[in-house]
Amino acid sequence: MQLAPGEARREEFLQAAAAIVGEANLSRDPSTGAPEGLNGSHSYGDPFPLGRPHVPGPAVRPETVEQVREIVRAANKFQVSLWTVSRGKNLGYGGSAPVVDGSVILDLHKMNRIIEINEEYGYAIVEPGVTFIDLYNEIQRRKLNLWISVPAIGWGSVVGNTLERGFGYTPDAVHYKQQCGMEVVLPDGDLLRTGMGTVEDSKVLLITGIVTKMGIHMSPAPEAYTRILVEVPEEADLAPLVGTMTDLMRRRIITNPPQLFDRMTQIIEAARKDPKSVESLGPYATFEHHIPDEIIDAVSKKLGLPAWRAGFALYGPPEALPGLLEAVKARFKLVKGAKLTHETFTAPPGQYLRGEDVRADFLPQHGVPGLEHAQAFSSAEDGLWHNCYSPVLPPSGRELYEWYVGARKITADHDLNFVADFHVFDRYVISINLIMFHPSAKGRLHDVQLALMEHSKRLGYLEYRTHVSFMDLTAANQSFNNGAFGRFTTMLKDAIDPNGILSPGKQGIWNSSAKVQRSHLAEMEKLSIGGNKQ
Repeated sequence: MQLAPGEARREEFLQAAAAIVGEANLSRDPSTGAPEGLNGSHSYGDPFPLGRPHVPGPAVRPETVEQVREIVRAANKFQVSLWTVSRGKNLGYGGSAPVVDGSVILDLHKMNRIIEINEEYGYAIVEPGVTFIDLYNEIQRRKLNLWISVPAIGWGSVVGNTLERGFGYTPDAVHYKQQCGMEVVLPDGDLLRTGMGTVEDSKVLLITGIVTKMGIHMSPAPEAYTRILVEVPEEADLAPLVGTMTDLMRRRIITNPPQLFDRMTQIIEAARKDPKSVESLGPYATFEHHIPDEIIDAVSKKLGLPAWRAGFALYGPPEALPGLLEAVKARFKLVKGAKLTHETFTAPPGQYLRGEDVRADFLPQHGVPGLEHAQAFSSAEDGLWHNCYSPVLPPSGRELYEWYVGARKITADHDLNFVADFHVFDRYVISINLIMFHPSAKGRLHDVQLALMEHSKRLGYLEYRTHVSFMDLTAANQSFNNGAFGRFTTMLKDAIDPNGILSPGKQGIWNSSAKVQRSHLAEMEKLSIGGNKQ
């Protein structure tokens, strides 16, 4: 049987790719070859698919920069699109699934060398396959006095998380701000280094393409650490709570981003630690439907939960922390009903704290990566799925509370549960609605996402990252001057990647020649959603 032209080109590409990386590093079937994920799966794609499934094609796994360059050249030659992932652990946003069905997954997880860790200057240079757990373990093995910033789940790529504007919970939390130079394979296969890496044999290499190396800053381990929890009793107390924290951050008294959780988040954490503690949820424990407020109230009362709980920390020499702590206490005394608790850990004189020497918090403020939070999710049909809706809001409790009240009602109106996973920074708040749901409820996720997007748009907000199913819609909301930003990114895409090889549709960025393809995908999305409602 004769192959269609597109299929023939892809087969020729796969033959070329096999010659470059070897058959063992090529998966013609996307159900094999990925780094281990939920339920022991090695499949590529989205473990929590919403709307149409975003079907991955074959996968190729290079081990060297030169192999990446050859694969990109072959993709151009045979006109095959690549969807690049570092490890593909972007759970809640699409995993390793491509926007364009059948795209070849360029999986960089086998490029996993830690090239350098510099304790004196506080940086590392890593390849895309290096996880936060890998980097942490190497620091521990070498007994270096460094703390790294890590996200909630430590199996992700340091490079991938940084490029997706991910963050952690130490003072180095905003990872894209900590990157200090990249090595990048361009869409034509050329190799580029940024920053001082533009100098041959640069001694200051701290680096639209494929990132094959990246520098990342880290902080010296502190001599003392104080973990702080602040709780408030009423939902409306969110406004003064956030206002106080962001002011203390702008004054550089709090230096790591506080994490902020509502009662639903606290109930889920209680259930993770002790399933019997939430038996009062009864049939609602499956998250198949919206949990009525009266049940949330009853469980919260039973567990003694506040309306909101914020966690943050203080880092530094032991002689400095008492003064900072008193400043924090004084400010929260002005917040009606606020309850503050704290615990301090101090290293022996002349030594530094190790992250594992301090009590762990709900999220890793002590820089120790783990996989505990992945245990809350399962990609099985009887498990618990999740989706993240993540707008960026001003650093004000007033605006955050206004958005929260509307978004919580929208979520409830779609028979789903709002789970507040808010992260407070000095100049903005990332207010994640972590919708956790039974797989049988997945048909409602598309409409609630659209409603949340419209709600945020009316208030003037946009997501900081989004699921692959909604990248085009999110990009369409960048509407200033009739979409000037989209025209600019298209112009860059046309100039740098004229064949549209690299991650077409990523973040809603396409070549100008992709209009027909985009219309086809939009129609597929409508048909899929129409047949998927429940």
